[in-house]
Amino acid sequence: MMRPARSVLGSCSGRVNIGEDDILIALRAYFDSSGKLHNNWITLAAIASTDSVWSEIENVWHHTLESHTPKTSYIHMKEIYRLEDAFDKALGWTHDSAFGLVNECLTPVSLVPKDQIHMFFCSIDLVAMQKLRDETYQIPDPIDMCNMFCSEFILTWYALYYPQVMDPKTDSVKYFFDRNEYFFQPFYEKWNRERNISEATGRWSIWNAIEEVAPVEMRKIPGIQLADIIAWSRNRETFAKEGDLAKYMATMLRKIIPSSYVIWDEAKMREQYKPLIYRP
Repeated sequence: MMRPARSVLGSCSGRVNIGEDDILIALRAYFDSSGKLHNNWITLAAIASTDSVWSEIENVWHHTLESHTPKTSYIHMKEIYRLEDAFDKALGWTHDSAFGLVNECLTPVSLVPKDQIHMFFCSIDLVAMQKLRDETYQIPDPIDMCNMFCSEFILTWYALYYPQVMDPKTDSVKYFFDRNEYFFQPFYEKWNRERNISEATGRWSIWNAIEEVAPVEMRKIPGIQLADIIAWSRNRETFAKEGDLAKYMATMLRKIIPSSYVIWDEAKMREQYKPLIYRP
């Protein structure tokens, strides 16, 4: 059944009405330190649910932000950890109050039935990747790897999980990337290529299930903020020591939200990929 979007995320769609079973996916990446591809780890995270579930999460999310002291209009983990910008110490923020707010925002997410929400992430050790490339290992670009094992994997999950309820004529998947995300354009271009191939050959492809791939503004979309929490927490997990702030936030997220993920450390890359000169 088609109807106007109830959620803020759904209202970002270019279509006036959306299907009740449409899956809306928010994606956000996190890079260590300066946000460049030469840093230690990169994580692309996604969170998927339907418009009605997003609406319920958003309502509580916005109320939590509006009723909190100090006040803020969004969650952004880099600002929270550094106590800067909207979470500046001068505004009255501390790590206790900021991370306490994050935990409050996660409450409605933890209450969603487990079969109605799913998170995904792909995390890559960029230092190990460069080391193996120097040894002539043939490893794809990290942007392509994250899209393959996060953005594209969502389609596999969708095809396996929803085949009984999915109607290809009305139901669809909509991707919403944070604005200016490295991953948006490559994924958008592949989506268009796959649709063109499907149209030219007359064969239906799972890529046809994607109706929309669009950039949105993180500060306005709780779903993107939630993906930011997931990506930041996963990166934090890679290097934080026992007792460090938020060391186990990613562990907690995996407990409250069903998840699918891949972590590309050196051992896994050595197992999956081979050097140019290889003797078995």
